[in-house]
Amino acid sequence: MRVVFATAEVSPIAKTGGLGDVAGSLPKALQALGHEVTVFMPYYRQARHWFEKNGAAVHQVMPTVTIAWANWSAEATFLRSVLPGTNIPLILVANDFFFERGQIYQGLDGFDDFLQRYTFFCRAVIRGCELLDIAPDIVHAHDWHAALLPVYLHSGLRGSPNFANARSVYTIHNLNYQGVASPDAFAVTGLHSRYLAPDALEHFGTINPMKGGIVFADEVTTVSPNYAREVQSPQLGAGLDGVLRAVSHKFTGILNGIDVEEWNPATDRLLPARYDAVHTAAKLDNKRALLKELALPYAPERPLISAVSRLVDQKGFQLLIPVMDQLLDEGAQIVILGSGEPALEQALSSIATRHPESCRVWIGFDNALAHRIYGAADMLLMPSIYEPCGLNQMYALRYGTVPVVRLTGGLADTVIPFEGSNQQSATGFGFAGSDPWELYGTTRFAMEVFTDASVWKSLQRNGMQADFSWDRSARQYDAIYRRAFA
Repeated sequence: MRVVFATAEVSPIAKTGGLGDVAGSLPKALQALGHEVTVFMPYYRQARHWFEKNGAAVHQVMPTVTIAWANWSAEATFLRSVLPGTNIPLILVANDFFFERGQIYQGLDGFDDFLQRYTFFCRAVIRGCELLDIAPDIVHAHDWHAALLPVYLHSGLRGSPNFANARSVYTIHNLNYQGVASPDAFAVTGLHSRYLAPDALEHFGTINPMKGGIVFADEVTTVSPNYAREVQSPQLGAGLDGVLRAVSHKFTGILNGIDVEEWNPATDRLLPARYDAVHTAAKLDNKRALLKELALPYAPERPLISAVSRLVDQKGFQLLIPVMDQLLDEGAQIVILGSGEPALEQALSSIATRHPESCRVWIGFDNALAHRIYGAADMLLMPSIYEPCGLNQMYALRYGTVPVVRLTGGLADTVIPFEGSNQQSATGFGFAGSDPWELYGTTRFAMEVFTDASVWKSLQRNGMQADFSWDRSARQYDAIYRRAFA
């Protein structure tokens, strides 16, 4: 099938989270199944910098065009490149007013014009397909930024020859970000007033693009089976649980994958020493090297606990901070890499200052350092309050770094908790509540199990042998695409 991906982020060109990772990896696996994929994304300042830094080819494919809809118009310049490491076409939509900004999702001079920006992006995807003679079988729209594409298909876009046979698949990456806007902004969409209704985009007096994508897409997916169940409950449905229950017949959770070529401890050139599930001894060499880099004492009998994450409430660091001193006092070494909310950054940094012999906190992000941490650490903490899918726990499992997670969303789909009698299948440790002392108790249990080398090696081996490749996910998306035509 001919598939058009419409996404606000593509890794490694411009990303803030898992959406970019999916858009950078899933098209490769779909191509391997025989699909013809074209990816559209905005040409942000960050994307321009990436192409300049990496010397990757990007060229304008036609003169700048004016895109008009309703009472709006804006200029679009279409640039062509390829998804890094592939021959998959990547079409970048350039407009300096909308996308030449300091941050990917930054408003303009304090004014949040997000609906206007991404409505323009959706209209540019449509016009780009028409001008470049792309006639998709599947329009795969990702998150709220592209949610209007299924609505446009429903509202008459199939009258265009390029979209006459198109079906839509809409993927929710994080339900908590819905693009909600004032009803006064509805005019920017260019849609008929019929779509300003409770069975369309109107949602409790607001305009909700994500709701429109859910209602009008032929198929709806999200990024893990457990998250698909959770978001149909009032507790985690972010106000859309009723809508999702109403479309449950077309709503499927498909677990994200990871790039198993980039994330492979047997070939990872960013590691001082490489290893695999059978020969894990070199992991200790990585631990020794990282601790030397951190100016921390090498003590193989002490568990090295890590966290690589955005430092925000969603990730559950407010559960770790009250018990972190005690874990350090009881023998753990802890290294944290991430950035986010200033209060969390400051709290974690203060703890590291109190424990200079056993703790380090890096504020920021460094991909090479992240690889070294996964290759060296004994455990990874992910106490997320909610986690649609999560990728870090999959990286950790792949590297024999045993995860300690809160059993929510995709974490519950990917980590099998050790319960004392399931050594042959368990891959990590888990807790269900949101009390810091549950995190503490589960981590202390993991620290005790760490002292039993035989059991620990079983947990490492089980995790390293699990299949989190995009091949598995792509086969499920292939089934969804075919079902859209059924």
